[in-house]
Amino acid sequence: MPWKRPTASTTARGYGGRHQKLRKQWAARVAAGAVTCWRCHRLIAPWMEWELGHDDWNRDITRGPEHKLCNRKAAAAKAKLIRTQTVGKRAKRARLNVMDSSRDW
Repeated sequence: MPWKRPTASTTARGYGGRHQKLRKQWAARVAAGAVTCWRCHRLIAPWMEWELGHDDWNRDITRGPEHKLCNRKAAAAKAKLIRTQTVGKRAKRARLNVMDSSRDW
């Protein structure tokens, strides 16, 4: 059997009952074509895939409907920012801990 990474429950990830209820409330308006994406401020057409977006840094804050692509781009940008900051810290530590290998004879 292949290994599968354990995932947190939908509630732990911020998609619990409250989120699902809000999404149902927005669904009718999105289906009518009356909602704009809170990220790009463009209309979410009824045929487009959409998600109910959270704040990027605080999952307890719901921002509103957004295009699926806008949501995924934001998540990728956040992951890249975190990754580059981590890599940058490692590189800085490595530079500070480099020992000079030259010898005074």
